[in-house]
Amino acid sequence: MSCLICAGTAENILAGGEFEERDCPSCGRYRISCALVLMLMEQGQIFDVHRMRVWLAAKREFVDVPSIEIHEALLVL
Repeated sequence: MSCLICAGTAENILAGGEFEERDCPSCGRYRISCALVLMLMEQGQIFDVHRMRVWLAAKREFVDVPSIEIHEALLVL
């Protein structure tokens, strides 16, 4: 499976519900809303990898596995 942030190799974690979950050696473990995944695919957008990794690191100070929602995505058009 691939990382939904950097496209590197990542482990797919069964999250269920409305989220995909990945564990990437470079980006760490995170959840991403299925709605955001669909939007990325439909619009051909990608993440700003560096900014997203910084955001995830900041969120990990409060939660073990951060969740990325559409309104929180740091994208590059």
